Amino acid sequence: MAAITRRLRWDPGHVAVKEGEFAFDFYAIENGAAEVQQGSQRLRELGPGDCFGELGVARPESGRWSRRRTASVVITAPTEVLAIDGGAIRSLAGEIPQLANALRAAAEAHRDA
Repeated sequence: MAAITRRLRWDPGHVAVKEGEFAFDFYAIENGAAEVQQGSQRLRELGPGDCFGELGVARPESGRWSRRRTASVVITAPTEVLAIDGGAIRSLAGEIPQLANALRAAAEAHRDA
């Protein structure tokens, strides 16, 4: 995992992912806080242990990979994340059905939230 993971640090106000943009990476918050926004609506707060970007790297039941972000994530406190390459995640998910299932479940849970 170390070969496909990068540690990033962001300040408050940074837009980590922007709604409508192409999705490349999956993120896990180590420390800090962020807010998920869709349009002008605030959807939820994220903190340590939370992940985002799974919709961009997960294959839904339709079999198509999502390529565009469905929401924005704005950093609200000094935050450190692990960024995991989406292509590598998709490759691993092709080899490890349990990973594919976990990504799909996480994506569907956030779609319904």
